[in-house]
Amino acid sequence: MLIVLRRIGAAILAAAAIAIWFLMAPSEPQEPEVQTQEQVTDRDREIANALTDYELNEGRTQGAPQQTVVNGWVAKDLLAIIAEQQNEALTRDEVPPPAPLIVSDDERIPALIGLLVVGLALAMATSPRTSVSRDSSAPSEAIGERPLAQPA
Repeated sequence: MLIVLRRIGAAILAAAAIAIWFLMAPSEPQEPEVQTQEQVTDRDREIANALTDYELNEGRTQGAPQQTVVNGWVAKDLLAIIAEQQNEALTRDEVPPPAPLIVSDDERIPALIGLLVVGLALAMATSPRTSVSRDSSAPSEAIGERPLAQPA
């Protein structure tokens, strides 16, 4: 009777262990969607135009006051380009940083350890009981002792 109970219990525990392993598997983490931030518009053409205008105007200057005016014009043009880039960079939509991967906890190992404890309890509960009783009337050879030599 106990052997049958042990085998049924072992089969149930094996089925439960397989079910735990496959049904409690953690879900795969999903890669977060990576968004890239918009680039600031390339202003190379505007910068080249401002420097070309500077060189043309610089060639027509005569004296320090005219050079100062031409330098002011190119500085104003380049600062306008920088201001436009800064304004564009500050007014664009901000992209949030990518979220880290979220890995769910694997609860299978504690559940399998719980089944191991249940299996050990089942094995202890269904193991056959052996009772060892020492009967004083039993011969000493049966207990494992040597008989004492009798004096003759």
